[in-house]
Parts: sequence; C-alpha cells; structure tokens
Amino acid sequence: VTPAGATAADNTFTLDTSLTVPKGTVKTLALKCDLASTVSAGDTLSWGIQATPTITVTGVTSSNEVTETVTASVGQTMTVAAVAVVASKDSSSPSYAIASAGTTGVTAGVIKFIASNEAVTLQRVGLKLTNTASSSAGDLLQVSIWDGTTQVGTATFTGGNTNATSTLTTAVTLPKDTDKKLTVKVDLANIGTAVTGTQGALIAIDIDTNSTNTQGVGQESGTTVNASGSTAFSGVRMFKSYPTFAKLALTTTALTTSTMDLYRFSVKADAKGDVGIYKFTVNVATSSTPSGTSTTTVTNLKVMAYTDSGFSNSVSGFSPAGQLNDTTAGLLSSGNTDILMTASTQGQDYLQIPAGQTYYFRVVGDVTLTGGPTGGSVTTNIQGDANYPLVGGNFKLANAASTTAFTNANGDDFIWSPNATTTSAGLHADWTNGYFVTGLPSDNM
Repeated sequence: VTPAGATAADNTFTLDTSLTVPKGTVKTLALKCDLASTVSAGDTLSWGIQATPTITVTGVTSSNEVTETVTASVGQTMTVAAVAVVASKDSSSPSYAIASAGTTGVTAGVIKFIASNEAVTLQRVGLKLTNTASSSAGDLLQVSIWDGTTQVGTATFTGGNTNATSTLTTAVTLPKDTDKKLTVKVDLANIGTAVTGTQGALIAIDIDTNSTNTQGVGQESGTTVNASGSTAFSGVRMFKSYPTFAKLALTTTALTTSTMDLYRFSVKADAKGDVGIYKFTVNVATSSTPSGTSTTTVTNLKVMAYTDSGFSNSVSGFSPAGQLNDTTAGLLSSGNTDILMTASTQGQDYLQIPAGQTYYFRVVGDVTLTGGPTGGSVTTNIQGDANYPLVGGNFKLANAASTTAFTNANGDDFIWSPNATTTSAGLHADWTNGYFVTGLPSDNM
C-alpha cells in the first residue's frame, strides 16, 4: 500500500498470494516501509493494528470462516535517524618524517571514516594542501588513495590550487557504525635544476570536507551524504637527500686511564644524493664516586671518521688523518662540545658523505681516573635539535670558518646540507639542522 499523506489513517493490505498458517504453529509477519525523500531526521512514525480489524480468515480444509482474536496495538514509535559520515585522523597515521625528493608512495596519513545508521558507498574524497607557507602543488607529482593494498583513487594538485578531489575509481563501502580506513600516499617531485620540488618543503595533505567535496550515497536509502570532520596530519618534509644515524657498540665500556672511544656511530647518505656535514655536537657528562674519594675526567676530545665499519680506512681530506675537528683540549665534565670540521684538503670546512654510502665515527677522549678504585662514569651522546629552523627552514652559514652556525639560530646541534643543486658552500641557503633526522632524537642518541 501507499499511505495517503502523513496523518494517521487506516490502510488495508490485500495479500498478493494467500497465506497459510499450519495447524498448531505460529506465523510471524513483518511490516516494512520505504521512507519518502521528504522525511527529516527526528521525524517519528508508528504502525499498529486496530481492535476490530477487517481480516478474512478461513479454514484450509473446511473453508469455514474463522473468528480471529486480535490484541490491539498502536505499534512502537520509530524515529528517523540521520545518515552521517565523519572523517578523522587515524591513530596509525605516521608522525612527522623526512623523505627524499622523487620518492613515490610516501604515506601522508590515514583517514578514518565512520558511517552512522546506514552503510554508505563512498564516491569521492576531497583533499587539501594545508601547509601552503612551506609547500605548493609543484612539490607533488600525484596523490593516491588506498584501501589496504588496493589503490582506489588519485588526485592531482595543479598550478596554484590547494584543493583536489579524487573521484574513486573503485567503490569503497563504509560499513554501518564501523571504522573504515583509507591511506593517502604522495609522489614527491624532484629537487634540483629545472625541476619543481622545493628543498625543505613540508608536505601536509588533509581531507577536505567542505561542501560536497567528500561525498557518498546511503546503500539503503539512496541518500546523498556529505562527510564532515577533519584531519591534521603531521606532514612529510622533503629534501634531495638526507642522513640516517645509527648508534654502534663500543669494544669496551670499562673505564681506564687512557685514550678511549667514548662513543661510536654511523651516518648514511640516502641514495638520492650526497650529504654535507658542517657540525656535530657531542655531549659528555662525567661522574665521580659519591664519597668524593675518586674522580673521573675527560680531556682532548676529538671525532674520527672512517669509510668502513672496521674503523681502519680514514676519511681523506682531513689532518691528522680522519680527524674532523681541532682537538678540544679543555676539561670536559658536563655539557655540549661543538665538533666543527677543520679545513679539508678541498678547501672546505665540510664533510661530504657520497650518496648511498655510510661513514663511521669514533668519539675519542683522554680519560683520567684518580684516587684509586672508582665508581665514576662517562656518558656520551650525539645531540639532535628540538625545533626545525625558522625563516624558510634553510640557512646560509654565517661564515664558513665561523663557530656561529646560522644567521638565525633555532637549533644548531647538527648542521647538514642535502646539496640541492651542487655541493653546498657556506653562503648557499641550503643548510638545515638535526630536527627529526632519522635515528637522531631531538635531545640525544
């Protein structure tokens, strides 16, 4: 039946085929309805049965009319629920990270969708480039959307546009009241001469739920549903290349009065390009016995560099062989020591690690134990930086031979260059710091 209007009225159902209720059994009928497009969320409706309805019932064998017993009921009240899709940042989204330019399939974030009250077929997903102060459409080749391991759509930011919509090429079902995750991946442009990538650009792409940009259709109602919600992905910062740190084991941790290795580590340049290093920062902290009967001191700190993991082939271009800095002769008890590269034979105060290669480093100091048996210790770390540099992110060195690292210092414990177009010199605006460099925490390693 098609009810007449929205007001209460009697409706008689004439069955398409007769219904037989076998002797001694119970038969249950379900009353269903299609909601008109004019209803709104919050509207209510109910269907019931009268005390004296007109029901035609006859015995199957006797054909006699049966007098039925009816329990009147107005039926339960049902409320029309809104179909909604809400998007948010999923907890599996990656944190801020560094990536090489020209890399494809870098995960920018994971969007969590939830469809309320009805399953929804997601038809398109809107995306927006949010960190436009640092990045632009030219830093991206393409953005793709993935359902697990299946690519379901693509989006391309062009020109000065900061918004793009991906009409999904593969249908995505958002189950009713259940989380559904889609992953956003980016293909980064290259950095260099005659290419569009920007050194140090922070690529942050979030969902765009403005108007109809992210939209689906209810699978039962056919209702068009515009998504709401937002994400705030941490972003990916792109460089032509970048270094990766790793802490290495010492051959011994037993202190003696001698020249000792206090720390060992390695630095690998990404395969996309050479990495230049201007400065390390070493933190050395010593402790003596609580009673003060013995002391532990460190002097003559230096960092040695090698091209092999066996620490036998010194990096060329420095004198003494492989020694990166002028020996720090003073007493080291607690605090940071700047390791600035001494002038190499190439006439530069930088160490260059070739693309794809790993260099190995020893932090060496003269340890002195006094006062007999000691319970003292020496703790050594390589320092990172807690903040990314301001003013565009990349700096010129104030002076290639100066201990003042940046003209605008905002963390200068580790200073390096990804060599965007050529081997960076002091006046090239292509130097940055150790913020979130892989393997190098913000405080120490």
